[in-house]
Amino acid sequence: MSLGTKIYTWFYGNFVGTDELGNKYYCNSNDFSNFNYKRWVIFNGRVEATKIPPEWHAWLHKSIDDPPINYAHKYKWQ
Repeated sequence: MSLGTKIYTWFYGNFVGTDELGNKYYCNSNDFSNFNYKRWVIFNGRVEATKIPPEWHAWLHKSIDDPPINYAHKYKWQ
């Protein structure tokens, strides 16, 4: 994580949630229906984009409005 990301997160970041890998997700607004705000992730450990679960990826790219905080898999084998 860069110094700029740390500073921006400290001033403007609203904590949204974490995933099972320990990644932390932030946005700069509490209104999730507004498309003019930013969403970002702070990785736990090494920065690797493939370590973002699909449900959080959809939220980061604004495919879904509400963050998947209480997400449950549809099938047991997932």
